[in-house]
Amino acid sequence: MQNPSDAPLLDPDELYEGVATTYLYTGAHSPALRVVGSALDAAYRAKNKGEFGRDILAATELATRTSIAELAGRSVDEVGLLGDASTAWSAIANGWEWKPGDNIVINEYEHPAVFAPWLRLRQYGLEVRVVPKRDDWEMTSASILAACDERTVALPISHVGYVTGLRHDLGEIGKAAKAAGIPMLVDVSHSLGVVDVDLEYAALTVSASYKWMLGPYGVGVVLWNRDRLPDFRPGAVGWRSLSNIFTEDRFDELNWNLDGTRFQMGAPAFAEIAGLGAGVDTILRLGIGNVERHALRLVERAHAGLRDLGLDVITPADPARHAGSVAFLHPAGEVFARKLGERDVLVWGGDGRIRASFHVMNSDADVTRLLEAVSDVLTELPREEVSHV
Repeated sequence: MQNPSDAPLLDPDELYEGVATTYLYTGAHSPALRVVGSALDAAYRAKNKGEFGRDILAATELATRTSIAELAGRSVDEVGLLGDASTAWSAIANGWEWKPGDNIVINEYEHPAVFAPWLRLRQYGLEVRVVPKRDDWEMTSASILAACDERTVALPISHVGYVTGLRHDLGEIGKAAKAAGIPMLVDVSHSLGVVDVDLEYAALTVSASYKWMLGPYGVGVVLWNRDRLPDFRPGAVGWRSLSNIFTEDRFDELNWNLDGTRFQMGAPAFAEIAGLGAGVDTILRLGIGNVERHALRLVERAHAGLRDLGLDVITPADPARHAGSVAFLHPAGEVFARKLGERDVLVWGGDGRIRASFHVMNSDADVTRLLEAVSDVLTELPREEVSHV
């Protein structure tokens, strides 16, 4: 009989049929949950009820915002929902106050969704400083903080990087940034939903919907900490950003919402928002503490097994410095991932590396299948040293 601790946290029957036997692709997107599909369908059907349907959808939107706030350990008034995380990052960068000669600090492991909006501002005089990784793929808090100075106006950072799965110490970085008067802007797309996230020092937080929170595509999450960043005005605005669109002075000034909903622009993706709420509620039902312990234990096993196979594992081994993903190097990353997929083991591969992601639907059996499949593929593909990201 299987030891309960070796079983997935999520009952396999809660997933739609057709999911891979070993689904390790959550770092790209999570598998489809039945409860999410039901929420999507119910929200779409609410359109048939006219004005009463709008009331249902508004209540569903509030419920999703409330669940996200609980998961993030913040208040519901901080939460805004947009079309996607990239839209949120563009709204943040385009609304930021700075002068020519000021700088922002990012690191080499940042996703384009985070750094691209800032890079566009270089043409107007903003300096974008990039902290490089070390030769051993390490990236320390000290190296990031050392790049900041008196002209640093923002510190955008992904809590968990998508390249290696490295988890930054938001407490250490955030405390130092606060002391220096630099707002820390955090992307939690690779951590919210799989590990407990402390956002005490984050001025603004952004997340995608379709990864570790088990939601569908189509929603970008923003949390605005007004204690850290009072009266921030996004660089993108729509009618839902405003508290009243029918005031007499509406052509004279913008009547901004006073909470995180000022990031919301137009008619929302209500069905996708409902689906995201169902995904987040699944995490809350299982307990984020249980989810984190489960995922970290599986990553620890996979990390050790991949090293035993002689692979160059670039994810930190310390559980405090990774989340649900483990990555290793191979020059034929895409081919390697495809060959694993042919063995019904789904991982992400590309850029000379392979990433396996463990979440609530995974078990020790998935670790075993991954290691066996990797061992098989290694007999077909030669290993070579690679140094690029």
